[in-house]
Amino acid sequence: MNKMQEAKEQFLILRLQRGEENAVTEWFSLFHDSLFTVAIQKVSSSEDAEEIVQETFLNCMRQIGLFRGKSSIWTWMNAVLRHEIADYYRKKYAKKALRTLPLIDSETLSQVQSASDISDKVSRVLRKMKVEYSELLQQKYIDKKKVLEIAMRFGRSAKSIESDLFRARNEFKYLWTLEEEE
Repeated sequence: MNKMQEAKEQFLILRLQRGEENAVTEWFSLFHDSLFTVAIQKVSSSEDAEEIVQETFLNCMRQIGLFRGKSSIWTWMNAVLRHEIADYYRKKYAKKALRTLPLIDSETLSQVQSASDISDKVSRVLRKMKVEYSELLQQKYIDKKKVLEIAMRFGRSAKSIESDLFRARNEFKYLWTLEEEE
């Protein structure tokens, strides 16, 4: 980046930090298309890509006061965008996995408000479980491994893995219910 571009960027950042409305508009028009191009390459729908870009701008705006200019604003925003993309997939995958898991009923799932809520709740429940049971559920339902593959990995019989999966599902359901009561 040349000195002129660097000075313009620093001035834009200063104006953003002051909360100047026209600076936000300028910032948005400068970076929106580039961010969208990156996002659309990583997610399948333009609506999702646009939402990710919007979240990126919002998160950057919340943190603009902490931006110190050690990198270009594009580099910083691109890092935030990549985090938003990863978060998008984490939430989407958690919700999809839960819909296919025979662990909770659909009525219970529909009471949860967002994919983020679901993802957070699943993580909390899995952390509370016996480590072995948590690992089995993740292998079976998230990694989509067959019982036989899991059995070979753990050096056990398929029947013992099936028994433990049954117990793991019951423990998950029980802990899920306890989470709802909190």
